Amino acid sequence: MPLFFIVFVLFLSVAQATEPSDSKTKSVDSSTKKPTEVKYVVKKGDSLWKISRKYKVTVEALMAINELKDDRLKPGQELIIPPKGYRPPPLKDINPTPSQEEKKDSTKNQPVPPLQSQ
Repeated sequence: MPLFFIVFVLFLSVAQATEPSDSKTKSVDSSTKKPTEVKYVVKKGDSLWKISRKYKVTVEALMAINELKDDRLKPGQELIIPPKGYRPPPLKDINPTPSQEEKKDSTKNQPVPPLQSQ
């Protein structure tokens, strides 16, 4: 039994020596993590197209995530750069076409022209 105990203790000490310590596992390089939001400061001569090519996103994605109404930029303006593959949500129709049900309902409420007598 003492021999078994010695072998077991040796096994545990070898296992602990090969196991990484907590300090090694906690020191993960934080530079490998991707930031959730990238900001870009517009420089003179920049355009949405140039910025979109640099960051491999679409002009539409840049405009949507930054809520831009047009493509004009000003030096010093901060833009949020969306992640690659970001697709902006679909635009809502300004004048949506009525559905079939709405068309049926609208015909019910129209006044009937009076009959002409002869």
